[in-house]
Amino acid sequence: MVTAWFYGFTTSQEKNYVIDPGTITETSPPCLQMFYLIEKYAEEYNIPRNYAFGIANTETGYKGPFHWGYTQSLVSSAGAVGAMQIMPQYAHPYVDGDFTREQLRDDIEMNVKASMRILRKLHDKHGDWKLAFGAYNTGRPCVNGYAVKVANYRPEF
Repeated sequence: MVTAWFYGFTTSQEKNYVIDPGTITETSPPCLQMFYLIEKYAEEYNIPRNYAFGIANTETGYKGPFHWGYTQSLVSSAGAVGAMQIMPQYAHPYVDGDFTREQLRDDIEMNVKASMRILRKLHDKHGDWKLAFGAYNTGRPCVNGYAVKVANYRPEF
């Protein structure tokens, strides 16, 4: 079980909300799915959770488990899709099996898992989180404004 502390809301239920992974399903609100899946795959791929949440926040504005208006099915002007804004043409080594662009856009788990795999590979290759974030953003290792923003992200939950 994961206890989510989110200080942006006023109800006592949301301030101390326990998320039981057994209750998170594909029909759960996207904000809860995101929280659970980022926690799960960040741990599995050894990504510091503030960095994993920083990618989600920077890419799609994700603000945490109680971001009730969150939508993950976004498409960028560059063609990146879904919760973690992945370029479909580069996702094949990181997604199990065949997939469509729409699946990568709409399937939160597929998108988050692929993102964490990509981040792990980029960090292993470049040996530095900021270079990995720059490569995630631009396709080449660099320390740009995006990389600094992700590196400095501190979740409020």
